[in-house]
Amino acid sequence: MLQDSVVAIVPDEAIRDVLPAVHRAGLGHLARLVRAGKRSVVEQLQRAAVPVSQAPPPVQATPVALLISAAARAPMAASLLLQHGATTVWTVSASGAWTEIEDIVLVQPNVHELPPHPARQVPGRDNQPGAAIASSPLPAADMAD
Repeated sequence: MLQDSVVAIVPDEAIRDVLPAVHRAGLGHLARLVRAGKRSVVEQLQRAAVPVSQAPPPVQATPVALLISAAARAPMAASLLLQHGATTVWTVSASGAWTEIEDIVLVQPNVHELPPHPARQVPGRDNQPGAAIASSPLPAADMAD
C-alpha cells in the first residue's frame, strides 16, 4: 500500500446514508464495502494491500467494513464517515499504524480576525449607489481609462 487508507465499521442500517455521502464527496471510486463471506474482513483488507498485522480487535471481529484508499484525503474521508453513521473509524498508514479517529473536526475561519477593508465604488452601468466591494491591498488602478 503506497498511501493512507480509511477503514470504518458501518452498521447495516447506516450504509444507506454513508455510501451516497462517500459518492457525493467524490470518493466513490476509492471506496470498497467489504463483507465477510468466504474470507474474513481482515483477509480481504490484506488482499486490498492494507497492512493488517496491527489491525484492532473490532476490525478482526466485524462482519462488514468500508475501505477508502484516499491518500491525502484520508482525514476528510474519516470525518465524513463519522458524520454519516460509521461507529468506529481508523486511518491506516503505509507503515501499518492504525489510528482511531474519535471526533469530527470542523474547520471554520474566524471572521473577526480578518483585516478590515474599506468599501470602494464598483465601476459599472450608471454607477448605481450601493454597489461596493472591499478595496484591494494593491494600489488602485486609474479608473479613468
